[in-house]
This record gives sequence, structure tokens and C-alpha cells, in this order.
Amino acid sequence: MPLPADLLAAISSPGGGRVALVIGAGCSFEAPTGLPLSRTVSCEINRLLVQDGVLVDGDCADPDDLSLVTDAVFAKTHSQEDVVRRFLDRYDLKLATPNHGYRIAAALLYEGAISSVVTLNFDLALSTALGELGAGATVGVVEGPQDLPHQRTVNVYYLHRNANAADPELWVLRTATLETQWRDHWEGIIANRVLAAPVVVFAGLGTPVAVLVESTRLLRNALPGTTSLFHVDPGNREDSRFSVELEIDAAKYIQCGWGDLMDQLSRRVAIEQAAQVRAAVTHKVHDDGIQDEDVTGLLDRLQSLGLVKLGKLRSHWLLHNKPYCPVETDAPPIMADFLLALGMITRLSGTTAMIADDGIVEFLRDERIVGVYLIASGRGHRTRAGIEARIGQNRFEHQGRAAAPSGVLIGGTSDGWGASPTPPRDIVNGDDRGVDLVEGPMATPCIHIGELRGNQDLIRELVP
Repeated sequence: MPLPADLLAAISSPGGGRVALVIGAGCSFEAPTGLPLSRTVSCEINRLLVQDGVLVDGDCADPDDLSLVTDAVFAKTHSQEDVVRRFLDRYDLKLATPNHGYRIAAALLYEGAISSVVTLNFDLALSTALGELGAGATVGVVEGPQDLPHQRTVNVYYLHRNANAADPELWVLRTATLETQWRDHWEGIIANRVLAAPVVVFAGLGTPVAVLVESTRLLRNALPGTTSLFHVDPGNREDSRFSVELEIDAAKYIQCGWGDLMDQLSRRVAIEQAAQVRAAVTHKVHDDGIQDEDVTGLLDRLQSLGLVKLGKLRSHWLLHNKPYCPVETDAPPIMADFLLALGMITRLSGTTAMIADDGIVEFLRDERIVGVYLIASGRGHRTRAGIEARIGQNRFEHQGRAAAPSGVLIGGTSDGWGASPTPPRDIVNGDDRGVDLVEGPMATPCIHIGELRGNQDLIRELVP
């Protein structure tokens, strides 16, 4: 189901931060995270508790409801540890593999397009996804009230705690615990900061067990009257108790899965990022007086990569220190400069440039690869030596490729490039120094795109 126009406009708005997410077990149900919904977990834990003698048949009036199972255990043992321990033993919560939706959510948080995520889950798939992208210095992870002093501008909140909680009594499994936690710790934060976003999306809420329904009610009551509220679920609206609790009208109900939701949101952001690069191309041509090039196909390729791969490509090209590089002020002009250079090379050499997922560019003629190059920018502050050193540090990343890089296209250096040229006399075949791309930074053939613009004969050596 296509997403509403106002939601797409909010996720791609300049400055970001207009959307917050509230997510539940349905998000972790999708593969490869693959955790079961609450009803399945509840039935299995109840079965184990009965088999182990903690409960007897009939102690819990509704074994489908994990909150009621926990209430039954607490009534007999004055603790919920028996539930938590079986939960941890049976399900991969700490090392849950992030699915496609979680990786996109992590990228949208890193970009600031999403201001916060409130998760009702105990697994750490979203935290793992943030770690994979290197977002730890930008996105705060609030695992409980003790972490509130360490919030950042963009945050993930584990409303019910998570698998890292050392004390099993801290897990919010019972409605009585939720009410205390909400009143004493979460209400002000949720109401005044998290849900202050103009748009709030509830997604993947899963099975309507007691504590989740109560959580939804509390979150809904904390929303300002001006908030635009959406509920996303793969099922029918009339079958959803959560839609009743959230007071969702038909126009605000989106029938689709978690991965599909995040994919559509990320595509809209990727389109906007490609448009920024397109605008930067126009400015570069006008301001620098260089020849315009046909970069439409290259821009289409960037957009088609999707948000996560596009951010990883930026990280490669901008020599970012993390696996993913969010859009920053200088990123579109840098990308535009390289695209114009690639357009010039393809025009003069009669080749087609293919931008690979790992940021490498392959030049093809008659479906044959005639050149493979890394892209690296000094971002205006790195010297030639600094760029070469960084390339040397990353020299093992591309060793497994069928077509190994034959050199590096450089841009955005802070010092002169003319003295002591790094490229060998023959850019493709090297010279008598016997250089090897993987043996060190000074061994990597490098050529500045400024040199190519000043001496276009070099292109014949670059792409023979």
C-alpha cells in the first residue's frame, strides 16, 4: 500500500526530525530477526513453566497473554525471574540479527530523518543495526531511566527495558509495573520530547496482550492534539485492537509490513538526497565554469542503491571513519564533483561507468571492464599524504573483487597536487617501481580529477 503524501513529505523534510516511531514485536518477527510474536512466546513459556513445576495447568486464565502468565508466576513466587530466564534461554534476544527494516530505521535515525524510536521489544536488533552503521556517537540508546541523562538529539528508547537488564525484575511484563514505570520515569520524557514530533507512526505492534495494550493507551494519551498519527500493520484495520486504542481513522491506517514501510520511507529520503546532488551539479557547472556532463544515469544509480547502501557509498567516497556516512553540508557538492568527472571520463573514452555497492567505479566498453577505480575525497581538509595514508589503511577491503581496483580518483585535497605525482608513468600498467595496490598507501596509483580536467589526454591512459 502506498504511503500517504503527508507522511512521505514529513520523512523527507529539510532538517528532518519530524517523524517518531513506536514499534512492537511485529518488527522483530520479520526475517532474519525471526522472533515469534508475543502469543507464541507466551504459550511456549507457559508450557515450560508448567513442565518445570513453577505453574500448574489453570494457574493462568489465558496462556496466550504473556502479561497474565507473568502475573500468575508473580502471584506464586513474588518474582518474574522464572519468566525472564526462560525468555532469554529460548530466544535470541541479545544477538538478534537485524532485518531489512531495522537497518533502514538505523540509517534514518543516523540521518536525523526520524527523531526517535520507542520500542516495546526486549531484543537488541535495532541497537545492533545502529552499531553496524557506526551510529553510536550520534544516536543515543536509552535502555532504561538510568540512561536518560545521556540522551542525544536522536534516541532509541526501550520502554519495557531489554535483554541487557541485569535484574529480571526490571523487565516490564506486567501492567502494574508499567503503570509505576510510566508515572515515575517515562511520562514526561515521552510526552514532552519523544512524541513531540509532528508525525508519530505506530508499527508492528503484534499481539494485543495486556501490557502492550496499556502501553499503547499511555502513549496515545501522551500525544499532543496536533500530532498526525499513523498505524501500520499487515492485517485489516477492523481486526486491530490497537487501532481502537489509538483512535485511528481509516485514512491514517496503512496496511503493510514493517520492511515495506521502512523501504518506502527510505526510498523517499534517497530520492531527496539524489536531488540534492543533482542541484549541486548545476551549481558546480555554473560556479566553476566547467563543462556540463550527462550524469542522469549516475544519479539514477545512486538513488537505486537505497538509503543504506547510498550512505555506505558516501562513506567510501568521503573517507568517512564509520561504515555509514549521513548527508552533511559538504556531501552533495563532493558527490557532484565526482559525478561530473565520471561523466567526462565516460564521454571522452566511450565507456559506461557502473557504480558498485562498495563505492568502486567500473568503466565498461562493449560489456568489457577496461578500468576499475576507487573514489576518494579529501573533503577540502585532507592533504595528499593524508588521503594516501587512509587509502592504505583500507587496502584490504577490496581484495576479494573479481576486478581489482587499478587506481584511485582523488578530489577535494587541501594542498597542491602537482608536485611529486603519485601516478606511475603508465597509469594502468604501472612503471618499473613494481608498485602493488595492496602493499601500501604510496604504492596506490592516484590521479586527481583536476588533472583530468586540465589534461584530458590522461583519460586515454586511465581508461584505455
